[in-house]
Amino acid sequence: MRTNSVIRHLLRNASSVLPWGCLTSTLLLVVSCRYVEQVPRAGYAPIAQFEQNFGKLITVANSPTPDQHGTGDRLGLFQDDNGTIWGIPLTIDEHGGVLGCAPPMLRDAPVSDTLPADAVDIIGAANEPNGWRGGTGKLELLLRDAQGKVRWHPVAAGQIKSGPVCWSQSPPEISLVYYRLVKTGVK
Repeated sequence: MRTNSVIRHLLRNASSVLPWGCLTSTLLLVVSCRYVEQVPRAGYAPIAQFEQNFGKLITVANSPTPDQHGTGDRLGLFQDDNGTIWGIPLTIDEHGGVLGCAPPMLRDAPVSDTLPADAVDIIGAANEPNGWRGGTGKLELLLRDAQGKVRWHPVAAGQIKSGPVCWSQSPPEISLVYYRLVKTGVK
């Protein structure tokens, strides 16, 4: 009998609590969506400009997508004269040209990960298999050492914390990560 009175009490109060819950949820949604749109967007530019600033394009992959379905945006890996590897989002313009996106603060961003000191060449890049289709896994580089041995090496990304950032080209729109990779022992 006591259980029935508790249920009746909850049902009577639900009619007054429900509108407030809906209003609170709507306000939170509006505030969170507004914040996302206020983050400035970095622009895309021709790939030739990126090769002048970040070195030669050496390989491409898809950006890892841990929180969305699909293969992610394209990612170009560039190597500058100092040996730093820069991971920069790529896209294709309406005429088939390749464009890249680098936030203005990228040069000042911290190193996101290191490569083994014995790595001589990056010969490819792919997403690490993760055993399910909800995301694509961490970015892995295929490295070759001086003896010709080939091995996979996963690398971590970084996130630009202030200023304009690159955004994904397909829904859901998310801010994209960067890669700044140096060999172990190099600063």
